[in-house]
Amino acid sequence: MKTKFSIILSACIFSSSLFAQTADDEITKLQKQLANIQAELKEIRKEREAQAKQNKEVKAELADLNDRADDNEFQAALSKVKFGLEFSNALSNTNFKHIPYQNGKTVAYKNYSANNKWMMELHLNMNADINEKTKFYGRLSMAKNWSQMGWSGTPYDLDAGRNTRTSGPILYVDRAYLDYYITPEWIATIGRQPGTDGPGTNLRNNALRQSTYPALAINALGDAAVITYKPQSLQDYKVAIRAAYGKTYQWDEEGKVRDWMSDQQDADANLYYAAVEGELPLGSFGNNLIIFNIARMTDFSLPIDLKDAALNMAIGGAGVKNLGDATIANIHFENYNTFGTDFNWFASLGYYNGSNANTYWLPLANGKASSLAFNEKDGYAVHVGGRYDFTRALKVGYEFFWGSRYWYTMSRPSINDPLNIRMTRGIANDVYVIYQLDRYQFLRLSYTNIQNKWGNRGLPLGGAKKEKSRADNVMLMYNVKF
Repeated sequence: MKTKFSIILSACIFSSSLFAQTADDEITKLQKQLANIQAELKEIRKEREAQAKQNKEVKAELADLNDRADDNEFQAALSKVKFGLEFSNALSNTNFKHIPYQNGKTVAYKNYSANNKWMMELHLNMNADINEKTKFYGRLSMAKNWSQMGWSGTPYDLDAGRNTRTSGPILYVDRAYLDYYITPEWIATIGRQPGTDGPGTNLRNNALRQSTYPALAINALGDAAVITYKPQSLQDYKVAIRAAYGKTYQWDEEGKVRDWMSDQQDADANLYYAAVEGELPLGSFGNNLIIFNIARMTDFSLPIDLKDAALNMAIGGAGVKNLGDATIANIHFENYNTFGTDFNWFASLGYYNGSNANTYWLPLANGKASSLAFNEKDGYAVHVGGRYDFTRALKVGYEFFWGSRYWYTMSRPSINDPLNIRMTRGIANDVYVIYQLDRYQFLRLSYTNIQNKWGNRGLPLGGAKKEKSRADNVMLMYNVKF
């Protein structure tokens, strides 16, 4: 019995030990699991802290990207307007020789010089693609001429802000117009036209085409509405057909142009213009451009002050006078890299006729009267020029101009042409050498000789008596554009 009890007791003790050992194992196991959980929690906490830090960095990057996007949008808005700059400085010596005639005989000589004369011109060019249908172009300019460069004190320098007698440190709008593409073939244009430095000036100015209108027809400031048709079927020949109506030749040196309550017939001129241009299929003859154009100007007005009370009374008082109408027609052709060579040239033919003149009679000392009216006569002109580019740096050119007795056109002098050879009633010759300093800069040395055979050059009134006025101009110019 005792032995059986001992066995039972031993079994209980063994079971108790085994249970205690199992409990210890479970506790150890639980402790390990707890340690693992704590380690995992610690790792999760680290990951969350790292994630939070990363999120903060991402937020900062997103904020930076947003700032950059806003800045880019702002810069993109600004960059819609692209700017370019052109700057010229010139030094010239000019000698004038005037031999007036009376009854076909020489009666007097007047020689004078204008030497060491400085001129400066600045252009700030602008263009912007507003959207796929609308484009804007503009140019702000300033021209300064030190001392008189014109032939006389008569008002033939007709562009406000651009003539060489009244130029100064005033910024003015040379061009500001907007093209609206109604369709790919039809384009409407409104604003101050690109009417200066047109075809016929490119070679001498060492530039690409700067204007829509040939310089021998229109080389003046003016505002207009234009419709252009470019038929897609003829784009291999770059055909463009234009019609325009505008205002031009409002000469206002002393602020005497009449206001809106005055007689509008005498306030400014109306201009009607039509043109066809394109490229002739001449094969290896080279790139070319031909333009047929005609301009009709009505109510041509000039401020007239004869500096004499009696004479001013005879014409109804000094002020703006409506002289009549005028028609100017022109054919212009230019050719580049003729037959694959480095020779470039142009030829331009002009026709002028005045009509519907309003005559103002001036009393003369001999009891007769002289008329102050539009010259209702035919006028003709020829302007040809060529340039050979010996190297990329050295270019040599020559131009010839001939104008008939009553020749007149819408042209004004400029820093590139201070004597306005396109107004010559006689013969003009010009020789020049261009040296390209680099892509952006060049020097031009030129010699211009003008021989007028008829008087009143640059004026469409007062007749054209025989004379022998002469002018020689030597000019050195520096030009930079970018």
